[in-house]
Amino acid sequence: MPDFLAQLSALLRCPVTGQQLHLATPEEFRLLASHDADGFLVRKDGTAAYPVKNGIPSLLPDSLIPVTLSGTNNQKPTA
Repeated sequence: MPDFLAQLSALLRCPVTGQQLHLATPEEFRLLASHDADGFLVRKDGTAAYPVKNGIPSLLPDSLIPVTLSGTNNQKPTA
């Protein structure tokens, strides 16, 4: 993942809730690995993530990936 994305992530916000986003930790990445992406930006509350492909984050609400402690699920979290 490009270094500029790590710096930029401090400025990025979830388009659904406005929460800050951070680059996925190794454990978060493992939980999200079933999704086709090079990396993920995870919402501060840890309940949702957005994919990063080719260094470009997809921050569209339709790109949101719900996250649970056991991994991802098919339900969209409430905002």
